Amino acid sequence: MDERDFVSKKREAWDRLTALIDKANSAKGVRGLSREEILSLGPLYRRASSDLAFARAHAINKDLILHLNGLVGRAHALLYQAETSKSALGSLANFYLYEFPALLQKRFKFFAAAVIISVLSGLFAYWVVINHPAKLWLFVPESLKDSVEVWKSGKIADSAHVEMSAQLMTHNLQVGLVAFAGGVAGGVPSLTSMFGNGAMLGGMAALMTQIHKHSTFWPGILPHGFAELTAIFICGGAGFQIGLSLLMPGQYRRADAFRIAGMEGIKLVMGTVPLFIFAGVIEGMFSHLPIPANLRYAFAGLNGVLWYLYLFLPRRLLSDRNSPPFRNSNALGGVLEEPVRNSQTA
Repeated sequence: MDERDFVSKKREAWDRLTALIDKANSAKGVRGLSREEILSLGPLYRRASSDLAFARAHAINKDLILHLNGLVGRAHALLYQAETSKSALGSLANFYLYEFPALLQKRFKFFAAAVIISVLSGLFAYWVVINHPAKLWLFVPESLKDSVEVWKSGKIADSAHVEMSAQLMTHNLQVGLVAFAGGVAGGVPSLTSMFGNGAMLGGMAALMTQIHKHSTFWPGILPHGFAELTAIFICGGAGFQIGLSLLMPGQYRRADAFRIAGMEGIKLVMGTVPLFIFAGVIEGMFSHLPIPANLRYAFAGLNGVLWYLYLFLPRRLLSDRNSPPFRNSNALGGVLEEPVRNSQTA
């Protein structure tokens, strides 16, 4: 392709990108762009970046290279400003109110996989322990023997402990991080983490069935359990997503697929922090108080419904309405919907 054909073929897209940048830099800013115009910014920016790389590689006219360089630079500045112009508090609110739940809903299949694996492992462990009580310790670590004895006694009533809450928050978050980090090993450690957590709960449930202590076991588990287990499922699902990106990158290069999955996984894990904090506070300050079991069941049901409404009530990202919905930064500083596979082609 000679220079004249190159310019003729690409000029329309360059002019379109220039017009959008000029409009976004007007008094209304990015808010003055329509949704269609916002969605077109990313593809136009990627094309201009690719065209700039092509022009440089083929020693096309220096003035054209300078023009494209300026155009890409202006587009980069617009995209970067659009993504970072919010206040820290506004960005945090947008993340927890919109971005995190929307991302979880988008990647629901990984969350569902974590839930299914945990439920099946729990049922399996329950069946094994019911039929072979001595095999309880296949599913429950022996380091928890003291805790098991407390549950067996049924004397779990205790006063609130602030220090215990802090310890539980830290421990639960560590469990979630381990489940997430297992994704870098193809998701196998994430799988074993989900299996182990489900099996431990199933084994304990079988023990409570054998000694008829469900009336004290579940009221001490459920008030904090909905938030705690949900957060762990989210972390495990994020680990599955990373593992799948490495094993089956699909249309992307493996490194690009891993980067995309990793960024989304980190956001999902960050989103679980309020759930882990809530679970730790409730477990240390409420779950084992000497109050009627019915009240603890009611509290568990209420917070479970509210958490799941928060996580799965459909919503639309604020970024879809007010700013470009781009996710991943590349070496040029642009924020891309997907990686550019070959920047040397026109």
